[in-house]
Amino acid sequence: MTARAARAGAAIAAALIAGGCGGGGGAGTGAAHHAQAAHARAPLRAFKPLSVPARPVSRTVRVPILTYHRVHVYATELTKSQPDLTVEPAVFRAEMAAIHAAGYTTITQRQLFDALYHGAALPRKPVIVSVDDGYVDDVTQVLPALRRYGMRATFYVITGRVHEPGFLSTRQIRELEAAGMDIGAHTRTHPNLPALAAAALRSEVGGSAADLRAILGHPVYWFAYPYGAFDARVVTAVRRAGFLFAVTTRGGTTASTAAPLEIPRIHVGRSATAQSVLALLGG
Repeated sequence: MTARAARAGAAIAAALIAGGCGGGGGAGTGAAHHAQAAHARAPLRAFKPLSVPARPVSRTVRVPILTYHRVHVYATELTKSQPDLTVEPAVFRAEMAAIHAAGYTTITQRQLFDALYHGAALPRKPVIVSVDDGYVDDVTQVLPALRRYGMRATFYVITGRVHEPGFLSTRQIRELEAAGMDIGAHTRTHPNLPALAAAALRSEVGGSAADLRAILGHPVYWFAYPYGAFDARVVTAVRRAGFLFAVTTRGGTTASTAAPLEIPRIHVGRSATAQSVLALLGG
């Protein structure tokens, strides 16, 4: 291949990737859909540190955050979860297809950060898909469905389980990030944080941040409270560990600069359907 041909090929590739960066639309077929899917599979850009402005403007942003745990055939789970925390793979795929067809755009945590702290514009119908606990389902079931529709998600990992059967390995955590997904911490062992002594609290919160930094090679700014349990002391520990956003199990669809470590989410349970998930987003 000549140098001129190589430059032309690179320009075409860049144009295709750029075409997949826009806001959400309809079902997305043809070249535009494939370009968006290619963008979701592309390696991330170099890591850019984040920090909260010294004097942030008071701002609230409506972004529904859907919460999943397991995407698996419940009858074949090696370690049984609570039934309501497992969504069957076919149902999950139908829910992602419905969200995509309805014109929603999955956004990243950085997009939410920029919208809150810098007033950056979001797509017309933004949504965040979040998945807790770090089961291997994240790469075997969730990731393929997201890739099919050019979607992204945030995966909150319990770092002490990375060597246990049925949970993400360090290689798979890196695979998710390389696919354009956000990685967040969900402590080391999933304890009830408010019940912990000071040293144990620091280990669970700050330790999980250190674990993910060792795996990914950069800080992680996103945290999810186990069981949604937190109090003022826990929030302080999360802030001191360097997390900028933390999500709860409280229902709601708005994030604010007044409480960035108490962001609400929407639970998606086993009985949910594609249409009921759309109703949750619209509500």
